Amino acid sequence: MPKIIGHFQRKASTIELGNCDVFRDFSDVRAVANAYRRLVEVRPIGKVINICSGKSHSLQEVVERVGKMAGYAIQVKVNPTFVRKNEVRSLLGSAELLRSIIGSWNMPPLHDTLEWMYHSPLP
Repeated sequence: MPKIIGHFQRKASTIELGNCDVFRDFSDVRAVANAYRRLVEVRPIGKVINICSGKSHSLQEVVERVGKMAGYAIQVKVNPTFVRKNEVRSLLGSAELLRSIIGSWNMPPLHDTLEWMYHSPLP
């Protein structure tokens, strides 16, 4: 997502990506940091815990959403070197165990995360 956001912030006309028809469980770093902090406090020794949104979105959807924020559509060029062999089409996690350990916890909606990223200063 940072690559996509950065291209729109710089007003680039094109971007090279791999397969945009893959779905991923994107997470907001602010919510992830909050979850880690709370897990450190609880110390659930020996547990494997997913920190995730529980929702999947395609890369194409991300490109389109940021394009709406930016007010223009970017041309996506598929670079074959970025396309992974045996690409998993959809990766999605469950935060059920996380919530059972730390209590109420939510991941911001993707749109809110993209807005925050898009309106942040360029690095």
